[in-house]
Amino acid sequence: MQHNHNYARLAPKWEFARDAYEGTEAVKRGRRALEYLPMTKQELAEAREFGVSRHYEIRRASASYENFFRPIVNDIAGFMQKNPPTIKFGAVSDGESPAEIRAIRWYGNRYNDGLAGLKQRLNFAQVLEGRYGLLLDLVCGADGRDAQFSITEYRADAILDGETAPFSPDTPSGAEWILLDESTRAFDRASKTWFRQPRYRVLGLDANREFYQTLLDRAPDDEWTAFDLNRPPRVGTRYPTYRGRRLHFIPMTVCNVGRLGFDVWEDPPYLDVAHLAIGNYQIDSFYKTALQNHASPTLVVTNADRPDPNIALGGVIWPTSRGGQPVTASLLETSGRGLAELRAAKEFTKGALRYTSVRDLLEGAGANSSAEAIKLRTSTGTAAVAAIDMTGARAIEEQLVYASIWAGATRHEAMDRITYEADVSYVVTELQLQTVGNFIAQNEKHPVLSREAVYRLLNKSLPGVLPPYEDNRRQLAGERESGGAD
Repeated sequence: MQHNHNYARLAPKWEFARDAYEGTEAVKRGRRALEYLPMTKQELAEAREFGVSRHYEIRRASASYENFFRPIVNDIAGFMQKNPPTIKFGAVSDGESPAEIRAIRWYGNRYNDGLAGLKQRLNFAQVLEGRYGLLLDLVCGADGRDAQFSITEYRADAILDGETAPFSPDTPSGAEWILLDESTRAFDRASKTWFRQPRYRVLGLDANREFYQTLLDRAPDDEWTAFDLNRPPRVGTRYPTYRGRRLHFIPMTVCNVGRLGFDVWEDPPYLDVAHLAIGNYQIDSFYKTALQNHASPTLVVTNADRPDPNIALGGVIWPTSRGGQPVTASLLETSGRGLAELRAAKEFTKGALRYTSVRDLLEGAGANSSAEAIKLRTSTGTAAVAAIDMTGARAIEEQLVYASIWAGATRHEAMDRITYEADVSYVVTELQLQTVGNFIAQNEKHPVLSREAVYRLLNKSLPGVLPPYEDNRRQLAGERESGGAD
């Protein structure tokens, strides 16, 4: 099936990020193992001649993949769960929204873990791959009644293609149609084997601008080529209806790193860390090979016959002179200069992580860190943690707004009632006390700010500790009158 050109460009990057996160098994023995550790020219020649390169297999087996990408992804995604979000279902009280809308907060997905679980998975996907899909769906009972709202989640590579239209109040999601991959592993009871069951879901607006869903599970390429988006086939097509209401827009939200929308395509925000991890793995393969060669000197014996071909270091040899010439024995060892260079390259690669890691922040270094320092440790390029967090919150809020509209509210009523905001106070400016102290000393010598302004600056560094400025002045005056005694 032919994919969107942006999908084709980003799909390898998503797989690269997932493999780097998964770890050793995917990197060393996965589908792209040869890409992550390429063969040298000599190893390629050996593989062509003998069908396999013994030297390459030894180098790959000895190399260690240090997965410092996974903890960084986990730390950043987990950091966004530090503060609970602000959730409201009404401008005055939550009772303004019907119970079925409020229930999404506690349930509302296949895992029944509510918006808290949804936010965690969404933030993780944003950090790892930079893309995630949310579809407001209806789940009915066995009799087709008692429909409940449920948010279905789609990984980046499951959102295959689509088309957007100019934004209008009638189509808030801006999507004309979207093609989703829902293929799964299925079990054949007759043969007792597992196989891949193809399944695709088409979301679209028909000629009457009504939202429909169509499932394709038979020869998907042929079905998709002949598919009429304006007039979907009757077989496999349904028009989701909630209490007699159909939608006139597609209730899907595609959440990216910093923006919402299907037509927004962004690289995984921390892909450079994955490249550092793979690069370190490649360097380690040469380092371990060189270390092995350096630690295994070669015994050189001249002018002698060798009766025992299996002699090894640590054993004893009794050479027989050849031609009456003196027998000599020596060890041939390689220089260690290259090892130092390889070791330095590994350290340099790891050192580059200081620009992206938030581990120091999470381990307590953030107590006296400025907002700029936090941003330096928690961002690469333009993707800041707070921006990712707020984008994810907007995606969830949009889904709640869609549910409110489907339940009967107007678009303006839904937007007034629903609030879902991420608490990003973890990047609020925190002034270092030592820096403030130095500034106060300099301000006494060369006044720039008034004493009251300086006091306010100090109070910002010690929130909740200092009394109001006037109270503090009275306390100081009292201490002076009493000579400083308690």
